[in-house]
Amino acid sequence: MSSPTNKLPSRNRINDRILDHPFTDYWDIFILKHQHPLNITLHICGILIFYGLLFSAWALHNGWILLVLPLTQLVGLAGHFLFERSHIDRQDALFSWRASACLGRMLWRVLLGKYGDDIRQRQETLAGYQAGKD
Repeated sequence: MSSPTNKLPSRNRINDRILDHPFTDYWDIFILKHQHPLNITLHICGILIFYGLLFSAWALHNGWILLVLPLTQLVGLAGHFLFERSHIDRQDALFSWRASACLGRMLWRVLLGKYGDDIRQRQETLAGYQAGKD
């Protein structure tokens, strides 16, 4: 018989306490990995710094500024290490289209004031799933 840890690919793990969940869409998993307000704030700061550097490189006609772009990842990673001990997939931490798309979607949902509702909905879904397993 397989253990619950074998049910999920490591890329879809939320954290070390949640070994099984009903989510197949990465957006749902992403939300549960990004619930702490300070972690969310640091991720948004990282996004804004990233685009600020891109704009600066363009405005100043200085491509060397682009060499700093990978360091913007450290801002978001700091949020995970300091405030939210969720699983960090190495590929998503370095670069993945799915994580980049979710970061953009998170920024948009935060600006619309709807990200808190997204968190609550996923928490309720997870709680219902876990209650049904007991």
